[in-house]
Amino acid sequence: MADIFKTDLRIVFQDTGHGPVVELATGAKGAAAVTGIDNLVQALTLRLLVDQGELESLGHSRYGSRIRELLGARLDRANLELMRRFVRQTLLDDQRVAEVVRVVVRSRSDAPGIVDVEAEVRARDGQSAQIGVSLDAA
Repeated sequence: MADIFKTDLRIVFQDTGHGPVVELATGAKGAAAVTGIDNLVQALTLRLLVDQGELESLGHSRYGSRIRELLGARLDRANLELMRRFVRQTLLDDQRVAEVVRVVVRSRSDAPGIVDVEAEVRARDGQSAQIGVSLDAA
C-alpha cells in the first residue's frame, strides 16, 4: 500500500500567552520532517486553524474551516453544535480521513471565549488519530 500520509515539514505550535505561534521544527540537519499518522494529525490541525478561503490566492479556495464564522457569536448550545458540524466537515475534507469517530466542542468556564475541540478520526488505512485544538472564539 502506498504511503497515504506523505511527509511534510514538522510544525511546532507554541502558546505565548499572546496567541499561538507557529514555527518550523529544526533538527540536526535543518528543518525536521513529520511522516505517517503524525503528518495527518498536523495537517488536520492546520486545516482547522486556517479560515476557509484564506488560501484562495494559492488556488485552494475550499481549504480550511468555517469555524471563524462564529467568532463573536454567543457560545450557546446551538452555536457549539454548529461549530462541531464545521469541525466534522473540515476533517472529512481531507481525503486521508475515512471516518470522523468523535467530535467534542466545549467552551471553557475558566476562560470565556475559548473553545476546546477534541476529535478522533479513522484514516483510510484503519489507524486512529486524535486531534485537539483550543480556539479563541471571542
